[in-house]
Amino acid sequence: MEENTGIQLTPEQIQRFIPFDELSAGTVSELLPHFRPYRVDANKILFKRGAEDSECHFLLSGEIDLADERFNITRIQGDDDENFLALDASHAIHRCAAVTQSPCLLFAIRRQHLELITTWSELRQSYELDESEADWLETLLTSDLFNRVPPANIQKLLSRFSERVVSLGEEIVREGEEGNECYVIKSGKAVVTRKTHNKAEILAALSHGALFGEDALISHMPRNASVTMSSDGVLMVLTKEDFNTLLKGPVLEYVSAQDLQSLIDEGDTGTILLDVRQPREASVSPLPRARCIPLGQLRSRLNELSKTFIYVVCGEGRAEAAAYILTEAGYQAKVLTDE
Repeated sequence: MEENTGIQLTPEQIQRFIPFDELSAGTVSELLPHFRPYRVDANKILFKRGAEDSECHFLLSGEIDLADERFNITRIQGDDDENFLALDASHAIHRCAAVTQSPCLLFAIRRQHLELITTWSELRQSYELDESEADWLETLLTSDLFNRVPPANIQKLLSRFSERVVSLGEEIVREGEEGNECYVIKSGKAVVTRKTHNKAEILAALSHGALFGEDALISHMPRNASVTMSSDGVLMVLTKEDFNTLLKGPVLEYVSAQDLQSLIDEGDTGTILLDVRQPREASVSPLPRARCIPLGQLRSRLNELSKTFIYVVCGEGRAEAAAYILTEAGYQAKVLTDE
């Protein structure tokens, strides 16, 4: 049914789709090994409704019918301008069945990797990070974190770095484990997450020169968050004895969909529903009465918001990252959950 022999993906093919359209061709080229291209013959089942899927699938060419629980059919064509999202990828368990109507060319990527790339892509815009502006060492030495080290100790610490090659999806720091090392990103990108209500709450994006993992070293407490690579890269590693600065992110608040109406009706402060997905995504499955500000634009558009309101943030995995930005800036923010 599936065949990938001889298929060579190009950055241009991948950049047709969200979130890869915001990445440079060079960055997409670095990610190519993580994509799985494949072909499927006509009249084949690509996936079944109710099936759990660890991958997200993108249609490059051909036609596929998506059938929901009421057997309503949506036809997706590879060359359609509206074909810019992964197929039925909003949940790990498919809500639709997919059947090929013609020979199809597709590519897949692990769902975990897609979420990491999506979060990084949009937070990169928010933080206005540019890897070409300075190398990792200059960034590290001019950071507020590293400036806490006494000047007499800087050369000693730099001499004790060891280099470690890492890859997309690799978990560097695991929440709840004992910390024996801290890290600086020499090249690559990473996402900071924390488990809340059995979900991964996204706290921040990290780039070259960023220091992380040092909080557990000074507090002697278990790691309070996880850090996962959102690209291939290189880390510079320091042992527990070499560095002991404390860093801790804010704790986010949550509100369930069931309690949202009570918050709106009974709250002393006005409540605004904030959708941080891309406008094209929001147009596919709009949320009533929600204001749409994409995550990548949120930091630059904070002046459009008022600190007198409570913002309930929705937008799948990006909601936690957006709520972190709002909380950091002094706004009242809650993440909307499905529970």
